[in-house]
Amino acid sequence: MRDKLIASILIVLQLNPLLLLSQGGVYVQIEPREPCIAGFPCKVNISISNSDGTILLHKLRLITPWGAFVKDLGLREMRAGESLKVCVVVNVSIDSLEGPNFLRPELIYFVRGETGMKSSRGNSSAILIQRPRITVSLLASPLSYQISLGEPLILEGSFRVDGIPSDFYPTLSVYVDGVPTIEKDMNSSSGLFSIQVPLAKPGIHEVNLSLCYLIGCESKTFSVLVREAPKEQLSMELNSTKRYFQDLLSYYRTAVNDSIPIPRYVLSNISAIDSLISEAEGILSGNMTGDEQRAGDLLNRARGFISLSMGEITKAYKETLLSKLDDLRNELNSISKIDEKTYRDLNVSLSELEGKIASISPDNASKTYWDVINRMEEIKKIVNSKRESLMSDIAKLSLVLITLLLISIVSITTLILRVWRGETSEG
Repeated sequence: MRDKLIASILIVLQLNPLLLLSQGGVYVQIEPREPCIAGFPCKVNISISNSDGTILLHKLRLITPWGAFVKDLGLREMRAGESLKVCVVVNVSIDSLEGPNFLRPELIYFVRGETGMKSSRGNSSAILIQRPRITVSLLASPLSYQISLGEPLILEGSFRVDGIPSDFYPTLSVYVDGVPTIEKDMNSSSGLFSIQVPLAKPGIHEVNLSLCYLIGCESKTFSVLVREAPKEQLSMELNSTKRYFQDLLSYYRTAVNDSIPIPRYVLSNISAIDSLISEAEGILSGNMTGDEQRAGDLLNRARGFISLSMGEITKAYKETLLSKLDDLRNELNSISKIDEKTYRDLNVSLSELEGKIASISPDNASKTYWDVINRMEEIKKIVNSKRESLMSDIAKLSLVLITLLLISIVSITTLILRVWRGETSEG
């Protein structure tokens, strides 16, 4: 009963916002959204419309009970008649009161041809805040509690987190003897996982697996024995690491060919990996001094660098596409008032592309990248076509108005001449 009452209050507040406070013809307004959960980031969409001259958007400030959140708009130009949707991420305090909480947007901008900054305050709108009601399940165990030196510990299991925001996913972290070793962002709130954990030294190690969801964690702890590996097994691991390294080199070359901006330290990692593998190979072949434990440690470090570098390349693919997707979404917003059906359909397509981007992995990165790029180009052509159609209609209307104006001028001139000639004849 209480939840229904709160929801009813929120609906009334969103449908009947307080009076807009604006400067000139510039308006900002918070769009209605689903309830937010205390302790988690909350995306708030704010619409900006301009009906009075050309302005330069400077900053958008959102005043909330948890502080002010500011988004820099980079002096974006906005002409009369245009509208724009901006997303501001609000960090809702874990101590936030449950129920409606009021927010107010404020736009800071410049007017072209005038000096000084101006501001436009939007309506006070309420968003519904709910207390977190989270249930967590983490089932996991090692494939073996005893492994040989140089052999990775494999943790497999399943996880599930209910009650978190739909656009937020948990993180799976592994700690070895209290030291952070692996951190993996999950792509969903539930699923299966398999993680390879490098253990560099022989002996008994405490391995902690933690599933964290920003305001809490669920953990499992295991004790694992690492035995010294025989030379034959190290030779097999050397060959396996070499193949893994070749996969990284191939992935790096493909990313370069796809013009993906890769962090410089990835190339430094590649150089370090090559040195680690060469040293391990020299020890195992007897050409360099060192024991088998040293060789195993070198191979473990090499595999760790390889895994890290592959993750960075995958991240670069995703960030490149997400940046292009944001630009395309801004272009799409320009036709929201021209063709609402096309706008809605293309918005759905962009959401689908966002899902594809999230699924990128080293196995499918290049193919997914070009599939998404090609689909973006198709959407961009549709948006440009709608814009050109609008401009064509405006040009045609302008021509008709000019023609009517000329006809009016000619008609009035002809009438004046007739009256003048009549008066002259009578005279």
